[in-house]
Amino acid sequence: MRTGFVPLMLALAVRMAAQSAGPSPIGFADTLLFSDGPHYAGFGYAGPAPLFVQAWFPLGGTMARPLGRRGPNNLRFHELRRPALPASLVPVYQQLLLRMDSAFVEYCLRYPFDGDDPIDYGPFTEQQVKDSLFALGTHAHGAVLPLHGERPVIVYHHGSQGMSDENVWMAEHFAANGYIFLSCNFHWPLEGATYGTPLAWEPDHGSMRSILRFARQVADGNKVFYIGHSWGAQEGWCTLHEPGLADAFISLETTMEWKTDTAEVRDKWPHVLDAITTHHYPMPILMVADSDGEPPYPLFKGVRGEVRYLDPKRPFGHESYTSAYLMRRAGEGRFALPDGEALRAQADLYAAMLDELLAFLQEQCGRPVTRPVQRQDDPFHRAGPGGSAVQGPR
Repeated sequence: MRTGFVPLMLALAVRMAAQSAGPSPIGFADTLLFSDGPHYAGFGYAGPAPLFVQAWFPLGGTMARPLGRRGPNNLRFHELRRPALPASLVPVYQQLLLRMDSAFVEYCLRYPFDGDDPIDYGPFTEQQVKDSLFALGTHAHGAVLPLHGERPVIVYHHGSQGMSDENVWMAEHFAANGYIFLSCNFHWPLEGATYGTPLAWEPDHGSMRSILRFARQVADGNKVFYIGHSWGAQEGWCTLHEPGLADAFISLETTMEWKTDTAEVRDKWPHVLDAITTHHYPMPILMVADSDGEPPYPLFKGVRGEVRYLDPKRPFGHESYTSAYLMRRAGEGRFALPDGEALRAQADLYAAMLDELLAFLQEQCGRPVTRPVQRQDDPFHRAGPGGSAVQGPR
């Protein structure tokens, strides 16, 4: 089931990078950090919580060199999950992979878009479908991570029960356009607990600071940006008011955007509500969410900071912010895709969103901004500081 899917998947990724003039070839590397916040104990390890970092970056020039051992072929998705680790952490990582795989099946494979009945993949099992998708090629080549990359760096934080590599296409899109893209786990496997259960029921400032400090080192004087989805966006709101951590913040659907009941929000997201009502944010912020209305979002109107809003006009699912959810499209014609038309619409909005995110960060870098290609109908509602309209595509 491997080769027949590759062109279908890559076609979308190629289209995402097509607007940049001469996109850079992409390198991939992994490394290991340790959080200066929580400690973790499990599966034979006890110590600072390990951060298994994945990095995508431009290849060429003095930026990085390919690793000859992996040859000229692009890496496949499952090859992004083979870090070299100390023996004490191998069982931890193996357990983390099992939980990430289960989350992928539950959130990205099992149900159709806007459907509650599981997809019948017969004669294939869900595990076979997962394995076939993970055998797909990426655009990246194994390479040496440039520890002083002299490029702007993006840190991505996955959502609750999410995966560090849930947004490979986003990573490749930015790497092809000259950014270093870092992601890592913010979950750890806990024995007898549901995947996503935190080590402590509070914001993980320590892990956030650890990965952002590493990003500053890699950026080597260039800017550092933060993108968070869902719980990852919430962690951004809870931490990024601290000066010097990030130069811009992209918040992808915290799930609070359409809320109006402050009591409900304080019950479910007390740390986020406290942060947005008490702190000032020293960087430009782009909020993206399908609120079923138009921005600005009620509870964020009083945020002290420069906030811009991007709200899809058409329905956009909470998992559709991740390329992992859209991978299922690659199986069209090989296994069941009952929501194929809806999934194509989600992929179109995802690609349009990536263009908008790139334009926003290019502006923050002081680079020339090539606005997304003019569409017949702008797919987004827009608003800016004070509720003014943000200029759309031209």
